[in-house]
Order: sequence, then structure tokens, then C-alpha cells
Amino acid sequence: MVKLMKHIVLILYGLTCLYPFVWMIGTSLKTSQDALANPQSPFPQAAPAWSTFGDVWNKLNFYQFFVNSVIVSAVVIVGVILLYTMMAFSFAKFIYRGKKFIYYTFIALLLVPGVTTLIPLYINMTNLGLQNTYIGMILPMINGAAPFAIFLFTSYFRTISHELYESAVLDGCDNFKIYYRIYLPLALPAIGTIAILNFIGSWNNILWPMIIVDSRDMFTLPMGLMYLDSSSFKKWNELMAGALITVIPILIAFPFMQKMYVKGMTVGSVKM
Repeated sequence: MVKLMKHIVLILYGLTCLYPFVWMIGTSLKTSQDALANPQSPFPQAAPAWSTFGDVWNKLNFYQFFVNSVIVSAVVIVGVILLYTMMAFSFAKFIYRGKKFIYYTFIALLLVPGVTTLIPLYINMTNLGLQNTYIGMILPMINGAAPFAIFLFTSYFRTISHELYESAVLDGCDNFKIYYRIYLPLALPAIGTIAILNFIGSWNNILWPMIIVDSRDMFTLPMGLMYLDSSSFKKWNELMAGALITVIPILIAFPFMQKMYVKGMTVGSVKM
């Protein structure tokens, strides 16, 4: 009986969490008049208005917003993985003076709120002439991912037997070959975890792009949604269609990487 009650509570909770998503899909399929006349209903009262997606995609330049988001997210993921797997490999396998101090300095940055660095970061990016550029959006995102990425990758590399490293050295491999031929392939679960976290973070990031970008040609998808929401007369069907376009890539990516994400979080952060 207790088990049944738990399942009922979880099902009700799941339906409650699912309702906003269902409402978003239903509203995106409504006409503007239907969305205003029946705002609480999650289902369109007439035939689904599929043309809303085409209007949002073409008329509001969502294609350019989508391309910008893809470029920013892809470069952030690649940059985070390349930079911080190399750093983590050095922390996990090399012995040198100041290693612990540098490592724990990065870990301490987890306690620093990112919003406190926005003003100096904006001043630096502006002085470097990186306003309204991809680099200006991307570099701070890569930098902000450093503490957790270094922590997870270092923890994961430490779980790999050091005898493997010593055997590769005896076989004549230099450190870089050991890194990208042995340790990098073995770290795929941790890489998948960091990749999905940074994909979601960079894809949904709106605060920093709003600060560093003021050209509409450089807008990302969240900024495009903000543009839709800023009109005096809100078309809720178009706003929800834009929101659905924005979340679809995340909904597609996460199920494929879910197992790798869970494995990376459990193995990389628990085993030391």
C-alpha cells in the first residue's frame, strides 16, 4: 500500500511538472486569437496552426539566432574539453611545484558567484575590441566552466590506474600521446558529462550575451525569445513556438548522452 501511494504521488508530481511543457506545445499550435481567448487550455480549439513555426523561423530571423547558438555552444564544448582535460591530466599524473595550490585555487572559484565578475569582464572584453563578436561571448563561458570541469576531469583521471601511465612511458610514448591516445578515450563518460552540462549552460545563457552583444545579427536563441517577449502586444503562440524551437536541441541531445552523463557524475566525482 505504501509503495502504491509513493507511485501515485510520483505520477501526480510528474504530471504537474509536465503540464507547463504540454501547455507550451499546445499554445504554440494555436492562432493568436485562440491563444488570447483560451489562455489556460493546453490544447488548440481549432485546427493546429503549424504555420506559426514558419513565421517565427523566417520572419523573426530565428535561423540566424539558431546558427549563432550552435556556433557558440559547439566552440564552448570543444574549448572546455580540450583545455581542461589537458589541465586535469597534468594535475592527476604529474608532480611539480605549486600543483596543489593551482588546483585548489581553481576549485575555490566554485564558491565565487559569476555575477560578481561581470563588470571587470565586460571592461576587459570591450578594451580588447571583442564586443559583438563570437569570441567575446565564447571565452568567458569557457573560463566560467573551468572549476567544475577541472575538478571532474582530475577526479576521473585519478581513478585510472597509474600503472597504465607507467606502461605507456616504458613503451616510449610521450606525455601528449599518453593523454590523447589512452586517457582521453578512457574519459568519455566524464567528457559526456561536461559536454552536456556546458551545452545546456551555453545554449540557455542569456545574461552574458545580453551584456556583450547589442547587434541583432549576433543574437542567440534566448535573446531572440527576449526580443519576442519585449513587444507591447505579446503573441503567445509565437512566443511559445520560439521557446519550443529553443528547447528542442536540448531534448534531442540529453537522452542520447544520459547514460554517459550519469556514469561520469557517479564515477568521476565519487571515486578518488
